[in-house]
Amino acid sequence: MTTHLDFGRRVHRIGPRSRPFLLVDARSARVCAGLWIAIVLLAVFAVFSGSAQITPVEALTALVGQGDAYTSMVVLEWRAPRILMAVLLGACLAMSGAIFQNLTGNPLGSPDVIGFQTGSYTGAIVVMLLLGGGSVETMAGALAGGVATAFLVFLLSSKHGAVRGVRLIIVGIAVSAMLAAVNVWILLTATVEDAIMASLWGAGNLSGVSWATFLGAFGGSAVFLIAAMALSRPMRLMQIGMPFATALGQNVRAVQVSAIVIGVGLTALATATVGPISFIALAAPQIARRVVRSDGLALGPTAAVGALLLLLADVVAQRIHPDSPLPVGIVTVSIGGLYFLWLLLREGKKR
Repeated sequence: MTTHLDFGRRVHRIGPRSRPFLLVDARSARVCAGLWIAIVLLAVFAVFSGSAQITPVEALTALVGQGDAYTSMVVLEWRAPRILMAVLLGACLAMSGAIFQNLTGNPLGSPDVIGFQTGSYTGAIVVMLLLGGGSVETMAGALAGGVATAFLVFLLSSKHGAVRGVRLIIVGIAVSAMLAAVNVWILLTATVEDAIMASLWGAGNLSGVSWATFLGAFGGSAVFLIAAMALSRPMRLMQIGMPFATALGQNVRAVQVSAIVIGVGLTALATATVGPISFIALAAPQIARRVVRSDGLALGPTAAVGALLLLLADVVAQRIHPDSPLPVGIVTVSIGGLYFLWLLLREGKKR
């Protein structure tokens, strides 16, 4: 038997011939293309602008390996890996936000709101400051901290075996506040040099990104990004309704657990690499859904919006005061605070 489902303008068949569910509609494809064109144009601007003035011709010459030593160092060693890292981590954070907002059924269900990002930060600084671990150990600590925080939040917010979106968000905010206090205590007990280093890292900073750092983050994120795309269809089925997904043979519990691990992994990887960066995971999924005009899970447009937002925030952070650039996390928090307040007010009017 084949069931036809109408999602707005699109009709998907679920049954023996369910492959059309995986297709992307024309509007999503156009939106993704437009967003990636904007990302490329912004990246080109970021390559030749900044405190070290380089003409577009000089930047292009350096990119093809024909530039002088100074231009090649600025373009290839300083700016190119930073730009690519902003694009990569913006996509990771955005997809993590889309996963958790889908699971909670609430636009406030973002990893930076419900405490997972703070938990990743706690795990990272515990390894960094208390255990003296290196970059690999710090990344592992961030992943462990994020997973442990996710488990604790879901455990405390569950009721009769089910987790409700509003309850999850309230519990997550409370856990995040307590972990933030733990983070402050750890920083106060550390040496001045270590505390300053961890604080700068904790502000979300893309400065000092190298090709080795980018390649490590790319290798780790590729696994989670591919897994997230593979879970796209099961999560869309769950969005229609748990009973419906179960009736179609979907293992709802396995999908939920897998989605949590993937979402936390994406957040933890970004946090371990450059520190906690707020707002991207919260806003990108909502912006993408409004641009695509879809109530469903739009992972492709969401990743593109996240990449564009983080790259734009980093460009702004570097150019507000060229002599003393800001950490990108400060820019995203400044914008995200206003967006978070607007979301709270809007959600409050619905109740």
